[in-house]
Amino acid sequence: MGFLEAYKSFWKNYFNFEGRASRSAYWYVVLWNGMIFAVLYFLSFILGISGFFGSLLGGTGLASNIAAVIVLVLLFLYMLAVIVPTISLMVRRLHDSGKSGFFFFLDFIPFVGGLIMLIFMCLESDGSNQYGDSYCQFDI
Repeated sequence: MGFLEAYKSFWKNYFNFEGRASRSAYWYVVLWNGMIFAVLYFLSFILGISGFFGSLLGGTGLASNIAAVIVLVLLFLYMLAVIVPTISLMVRRLHDSGKSGFFFFLDFIPFVGGLIMLIFMCLESDGSNQYGDSYCQFDI
């Protein structure tokens, strides 16, 4: 699955907790979301710093501060929008490696849960299993 295809599939399968997702589909979406978060954080930071220095130099810096708050609100709304599809993608990724979707709850174990899920997200597809046929022989 390609870079753009993975992101489109991410949004099309918003509430789809059945089936499978390849490693490339998962990691491409992680990369997309990371880039979007980074851009929004960077814009917010730059606008906030701009407003701060504008106020130090005698201006109000109000326009930059308002713009920084708007960007932060956009970032928060985007974070809310990706919660459910990210969980569904993780469940489908677990299915692809032959694990139950309930393994997702391991992510809530402090300290080690995130590491366990990282390892599970990196596992290879196990071929055809109870969650569906293997759709791709070669995976990134």
